[in-house]
Amino acid sequence: MGTYVYYYLGDDYGMRTRFLADLGPFTEWFSCLVAEYPDEYPPSQLEKLLDIVQRGTAALKTGFDDEAHMIDRILDEYWQFCDEKGLYRELEITPSAHKWYRYAADLSEVLPSASAIANSYYRRLFLGRSLAECSEHEYQSEDGVFHLSWLLPAEVSQLLSELERFEGRLDCKEDHAAGVFWMLKSLKEARSKGVSLVVVVA
Repeated sequence: MGTYVYYYLGDDYGMRTRFLADLGPFTEWFSCLVAEYPDEYPPSQLEKLLDIVQRGTAALKTGFDDEAHMIDRILDEYWQFCDEKGLYRELEITPSAHKWYRYAADLSEVLPSASAIANSYYRRLFLGRSLAECSEHEYQSEDGVFHLSWLLPAEVSQLLSELERFEGRLDCKEDHAAGVFWMLKSLKEARSKGVSLVVVVA
């Protein structure tokens, strides 16, 4: 079936507020999953989720990279929970052309004169982002395909201010340029509502 890119309107903190608000039903759902497939989910993962339930945002702060990766896996599972339950579908703003092969690995491949900050935001948007507050930690996809990421409202505005001048050069029918075109379209919608932009590659 291939790999696709999906865009959603986020909250003021990307995914954090939404995730914390759904901890009750998500924990119940995940607990059942762990009980049904104990070989696939280490007990420490459920323990960390229960820690987040108890301590909230304080539990997202860690000095250990392994724990930060565990938080990433929990958020990945949360997205699967949202998808299975049909949550937040009204927030999806995915344009029509969203196959992953239509996106360049780096913005500079499409716009060589784009700034370093624009290239940095582009990579961040498609390489994944972590809820964990851990120095120098970077999100890593578990299967090499699924990625969940976001840009906060101020980052959305900054990236748009860097890219809008290039909009007339982008051809939505041309691979790689099409990906940047649809990203730009989605950024505009997020900015018009003053929210973050969430991107899922799956």
